[in-house]
Amino acid sequence: MASLLSLLCTPRFSRSRLAPGLLLAALSLPAAATPPPQLPDSLVRALRTAPTDTDRVKTALRLSAALAATDTAQAGRYAHQALTLSRRRGYDYGTAYGWLQLCTLAIIRHDNAAAAYYGEQAQRVADALERRTPGAPRLGRLRASIANNRGNVADHLGQYEASARYYLQAATLLTSLRDSRTLLTVYCNLGNSFQVLGQPAQAARYWRQAVRLGAGPPAAAELLPVYLQLASWHLAQGRPDSANLALQSARPLARPGSLYTGEYYGTLAQYQLAVKQLPAARRAFEQAMPHLAQKGALGYQAKVLLGLGQLEAQAGNLAQARTQLQRSLGLSEQLADPQQVLENLDALTRVEDAAGQWQSALRYFQRRQRLRDTLAGTAVREQINQLETQYRTRQQAQQLQATRQLQEAQQVALNQQRQLNTIYLILLALLTVGVVLGMVLLRYRQRLARRARAQEQTMLTTRAMLQGQDEERRRVARDLHDGLGGMLSAVKLYLSSIRTRGGLPAESAPLFEQSIDHLDSSIAELRRVARNLMPEALLSFGLAPALHDLCLAVQQAGAVPVQLTTHGLTPRLAPATEVELYRIVQELLTNALRYARAGQILVQLMRHDDELHLVVEDDGQGFDITTNKPGVGLRSVQARAQYLGGHLQVQSQPGQGTSVSLELRLPAVASAASSPTTSLAYDANSGSTR
Repeated sequence: MASLLSLLCTPRFSRSRLAPGLLLAALSLPAAATPPPQLPDSLVRALRTAPTDTDRVKTALRLSAALAATDTAQAGRYAHQALTLSRRRGYDYGTAYGWLQLCTLAIIRHDNAAAAYYGEQAQRVADALERRTPGAPRLGRLRASIANNRGNVADHLGQYEASARYYLQAATLLTSLRDSRTLLTVYCNLGNSFQVLGQPAQAARYWRQAVRLGAGPPAAAELLPVYLQLASWHLAQGRPDSANLALQSARPLARPGSLYTGEYYGTLAQYQLAVKQLPAARRAFEQAMPHLAQKGALGYQAKVLLGLGQLEAQAGNLAQARTQLQRSLGLSEQLADPQQVLENLDALTRVEDAAGQWQSALRYFQRRQRLRDTLAGTAVREQINQLETQYRTRQQAQQLQATRQLQEAQQVALNQQRQLNTIYLILLALLTVGVVLGMVLLRYRQRLARRARAQEQTMLTTRAMLQGQDEERRRVARDLHDGLGGMLSAVKLYLSSIRTRGGLPAESAPLFEQSIDHLDSSIAELRRVARNLMPEALLSFGLAPALHDLCLAVQQAGAVPVQLTTHGLTPRLAPATEVELYRIVQELLTNALRYARAGQILVQLMRHDDELHLVVEDDGQGFDITTNKPGVGLRSVQARAQYLGGHLQVQSQPGQGTSVSLELRLPAVASAASSPTTSLAYDANSGSTR
């Protein structure tokens, strides 16, 4: 006996059965649409002020449904009131729903005989309605509610095939009506029946379908019993982690006043019992009992007492465990629940065996076997014998299969190791490539930095050289103008005084006049050189007038028409920028006169916002820019363009002239105001400006 009952204090999770279909009748009222939830006091006032008997029947049924979770006795009185008024007024739908609500309350109280009677009466009225108005949608919901409740009654009586048949009938009706919120309740009940019939896969399938139907947001309140059944199923399968996930989903739905709050705490206690959290399990069982007692759920109270007995057995309190289990057994026998009686006898057998009461343990064991044989029958025993033979045959096959699986597992492990080695090699190769690329990139960046520093140094050198040249030009121009120019002017003044006074020999007069003319030419040439070195107009009046004077001087010197066009040069540019642009134009005009043999020269200087464009074109003989290296003058122009940060482009072909363009972005200063376009053309013959 001791070896037979060695698993005495191991928690055992049975095929628990909640009553998740009980909400169906309460939600399927005969109104056209279900109103939002109301407090019972509000419903009581609505019942007193209802204008018609039909409204009073509907309000009484809703009030009964609202009280079902907390006060089944008061809920029953309102259901009887609705039934009496409906029968007196000949309101058949109210009569059918009145019987249905009484059936629901009897199921909550676990009064199976009364529930069966009320369900038959509701079915009779519904059949009469079906004969008068076949196929009406609200009649379909009524018939589905009745089938669901009758399935609950058959489930409690151990008639599992009949309960599954009723539930499938309800599911068929609700599927055709597309009533998914009520269908999930029926799916939950179907899962219960398949679980008790020993088909857990079918049970889990229906429970998961119920979860999909009730998925929110927000989640349907009817999902609470579904999650509880899933948690119980996972516990029975030895998966407490999965059970905990189901309980976490159920927790937000287990609000105070819910029909299944007590069942939630009971299932939570079973989970805590499974994970050896005995104090927490005890508290959860104690929280469940008031809710169950308040609504009169005797069947689940028996389950809670069974759980408390298992808890005491795990804690080693065998006397208290015996007391709780005997209370649960007595309540289960009173309710005529054979499945619950089996679970209690099994637990009592284990407790008595652990306590050394072998005779009591044997007595409970024999009662359990007799009840199991009664429920199972001869056909089931034969089936068990066949399964035993199949098991022995299968056991030998499994041993061979286990050997093959071990070899396959070793091969898989070897293959996985090879794959890991390959992956490691690939990662090492990628890391090596990454390091090499990083080093190459670093060297490339260092080379770019050195090049940038060299360019910056070259720029600084060029800038210093150009500034030095300009300063030297300015100094030389000033010395020539103020020093030598002043002295030549004084000499001319002296000579002019001599000529005015007279007294020169007649033969010397022509030579004297020629000397004065040469002196005038020398002064003019001195002024021209000084102006070329640093034009006074550039410093005093700006770039446009200075270019005007330069083009005029170039035209007069080379007898070539020069056309100048400027735009947007007011206000003036920075002094250094004006000087460099003047030198660039000066050098390009000099080159055009010296080498191009041009018939006409065009100079355009345009400014728009912070962009400046300079173009110098001639129609001379041109040159091949691919074979001819730039001379000193063009290199000077390129250096000045680079100093300004501009882009210089030279276009030329033999016989097609030359075009030099400079694009320059000016520093961010005050925006240039619009100024009129100035276009000047110089006639080489007349020297006039157009």
